[in-house]
Amino acid sequence: MYRLGHISALIGVILLLVSCTSSDPDGKYSGEIKDWVFEVFQGNLMADGKECLVELSLSQNGTDMVAELSFIHPTMKPVTREGTWEIGDGERIIKLKDEKEPSEFYLIKRGVRYAFQSKAGLANDDGSPLLLVRNLGKSRKSSYPIEIDFASNGSALVSGSGMKENRVGEWNRVGDRITVSVRLPKTAEEEKQEALPEENYKYFMRWDAEKEDTLVLEKMVVMRPFVKEDGSKRQSWMSSLIFSDRPLLVSAP
Repeated sequence: MYRLGHISALIGVILLLVSCTSSDPDGKYSGEIKDWVFEVFQGNLMADGKECLVELSLSQNGTDMVAELSFIHPTMKPVTREGTWEIGDGERIIKLKDEKEPSEFYLIKRGVRYAFQSKAGLANDDGSPLLLVRNLGKSRKSSYPIEIDFASNGSALVSGSGMKENRVGEWNRVGDRITVSVRLPKTAEEEKQEALPEENYKYFMRWDAEKEDTLVLEKMVVMRPFVKEDGSKRQSWMSSLIFSDRPLLVSAP
């Protein structure tokens, strides 16, 4: 049987939990997002008994998505190929501009490593797939400001976060979890595809357990229109960025 003090303490905890999970964001919350702007992936490929170094560099500078692939054989002259990259359906697609084959490769996340493949497949002498790891020393991140202005009617104005213009979206809350969805206008080419959905940014946040009036940005998902080679349409994950160093969005005074 609980004593009166225990009951009072229990009621206090319940009230605290209710208050923490029932508050809505109001007004402007600002912070910074860190994202990779230059990534280097490296791995070794065993081919004909020789260990070859494979290095893939991916950079993004505004709309420019540049790829560089280097293949270093111990007894041959190094080969470097250049091209571009883009986000596909769950992988990054690397398209090289020279006339050599294969000209298209795929980088697919496999835990802390990345499978690097072509349509015909890439494998070591023992049949195992070619795996690359991110070289943290050569890769680098950059910071992007983000500000979300929450309105009481459920609308939200998002600025920064890599977008050139402010965008109006919607926010929802379930407990202490808050989501913000923003749809970007279609490009002229996308307007021709009437059934193609707009590109959609979605942010997943929660209230910080230790800091008052602070939201923790846990994940950002970008969904984009996607057309398959046969012409059929679907909506595809462009990217799902789960932040290791989670950005804090602090309420503006």
